[in-house]
Amino acid sequence: MTRKGIYSLIFASLMLILSIFAFMPILSTKAQNDNSLSRSDSNFSVTYTGYHSSSSALRPTYKDPVTIIDDEHGRTVNYAYYNWSEIKFININIENYISGSSDTFVDFKLILSYKQTENWNENTTETRILYEETINNNVLENKILTFHIDEPEEIIENVLYGDGFGIYKFDFVYSYLDSDSPQILTKTLGNMYFAIVPDDIDTKSKQISFDIETYSSDKFLNTYYITIKEDDYKYVNPSHIVWSVTGIGKDNTRYVMREADKAGEDDYRNALWPSYGDNNEKDTERDMYGNDFLFDSNDVEGRFDITCTIYNTSGDIITSYVTTVNTIKDETYSYLWLIIVLVILVLIVIAGIILIVVLRKKEKMW
Repeated sequence: MTRKGIYSLIFASLMLILSIFAFMPILSTKAQNDNSLSRSDSNFSVTYTGYHSSSSALRPTYKDPVTIIDDEHGRTVNYAYYNWSEIKFININIENYISGSSDTFVDFKLILSYKQTENWNENTTETRILYEETINNNVLENKILTFHIDEPEEIIENVLYGDGFGIYKFDFVYSYLDSDSPQILTKTLGNMYFAIVPDDIDTKSKQISFDIETYSSDKFLNTYYITIKEDDYKYVNPSHIVWSVTGIGKDNTRYVMREADKAGEDDYRNALWPSYGDNNEKDTERDMYGNDFLFDSNDVEGRFDITCTIYNTSGDIITSYVTTVNTIKDETYSYLWLIIVLVILVLIVIAGIILIVVLRKKEKMW
C-alpha cells in the first residue's frame, strides 16, 4: 500500500470515529425524552420524569385508555403506569417563555389530585396545591421540583410527598392579564395522569415475622411499634395486610382493639380504643392495615396477642403471625420513684445540717 493510501485510510478512520462521537449526544437526548412526559403551550412547559434513583430514569408503560366512571364529564384518561416498587420520585421541570411577552403574567400553581385505589376507572378525590409562585414583571426562574412518591416517617419541610400507590393527577394552571383585555384570565396546560401500581398480592406466598420496638409511656406502660421484617409485602395494597388485637387486662377484663372488632352485640369484650378508626385526632382506620402497626393499650395494663394476617384478593389467608406483648406496669418503677424521693429527702437533711453547722460557727466567732 502506498503512503498516500495509508493517509487516506487513517483520515477515513478518524472521520468515522468523529461521526460516532458527534451523534452520541443526540442519541442520549432522545433516550431521555422517551422517559419524560410533558404538557406545554407558548408560555410554559412542564416535564415529568419518573426515577428509581437519582441516576436511573424510568420509562412509563401504557395500556388501553381508561374512562373515568364517576366523573361528570366522562373523560377518557391515558395513564402513565409505574410500578410502586420501582418508582421513588418524579422530577417536575417547569420552564417558561414569558419574558418580553405583551401579556402580564400574575402567578402559577401546580395542583395535585389523588386517590389511593387500584381501580383506575375511579376519579381522584383529594386535591391540594403542591407549589405556587407569584410572577413579577414577567420575570420567573425555571424550576425543578422533586415529588417523592412515599411519605417518610420524618417529614422535611418544603419537600413534596405523595401517598404511595394510587392515581395521581397533576395540573399546571397560570393566570395572566391579557394585553387586549383588562381581566385576569386563567389557563391550564392540561392534566397529566399517573397510575402507581402496587404488587399483585396473589403472587405472594412468603411467611412473615416481626421486628418489635418497645417504648415507655409517661405512665410506665409499654407501647410497641411492630413491623414486618420481610420486604415481599412492602409494596402491596395495605388493605390486604390486617392487624388485630385480643387480650386480657390485669383485672381479667377481656379486650379487643376497636368496637368494630367485636363479633356482635353479644360480644362481652371491651374496646381498648372505642373510637379507633373513626378519624379522630389520634387514630385513623388505616392504622389497622399495612406493613407496620403501633400498639398502644390506652393505659390498660394487661397481656395482648397482636396478630397480622395477610389475605389474597379472594379473601383467603396467605399467611399469619402472632406475637404477645405485656403492658403490665413494672413494680420496679414504683420503687424507683421511692428511691428518688428518699435521695431528695436525704440531700435536704444533709444541706440542713451543713447550714446549721455553718451558722453555729459564725455565732462562736462573734
